[in-house]
Amino acid sequence: MQPEVHPDLEKLSFLIGRWEGVGVAGYADMDEFQFGQEIEFTNDGGPCLTYRSRVWRLTSDGSLADLWTSESGYWRCRTAEAARPAEPDAAPVHVEALIAHPEGYSEVYLGTVFATRVELVTDAVLRTETGEQVTAGRRLYGLFGDQRETLGYAWDMAARGHEIRSFMSAQFKQVS
Repeated sequence: MQPEVHPDLEKLSFLIGRWEGVGVAGYADMDEFQFGQEIEFTNDGGPCLTYRSRVWRLTSDGSLADLWTSESGYWRCRTAEAARPAEPDAAPVHVEALIAHPEGYSEVYLGTVFATRVELVTDAVLRTETGEQVTAGRRLYGLFGDQRETLGYAWDMAARGHEIRSFMSAQFKQVS
């Protein structure tokens, strides 16, 4: 049973749950492929969401193959005072997200919530000595559809000497 959501997370509560779907990935130095993905946002009653994602390549018949990657982390909302922009024309920062990857890097994102859409941009990327050479990222998560029943996301990334460009996108349905 899901505990009551912390009041600080009200703006992100639309993300809470387990989502499953399919998408496409590809990059400048990587062939495009289809994948299946599971995303889960949970809250234990505290002021942050726990985030977990797992991605499997899809076979030609659409079934899941080997696990391709995963990521996990925490998302939290800033207080109204902290969300105020430092510059007059800048958008307020409502969200901070920490996302760690088994490929040897972690991302710190700052973002803004617009109703049922979250836009995130990297504030910092940290890598291990042998970690993937990622330098920046942008992510968009949002609900769409007649009943706002579909969660979509797009992830743009700068890595391995390339400028920021499309990397992954997917659409999900919430599952119980």
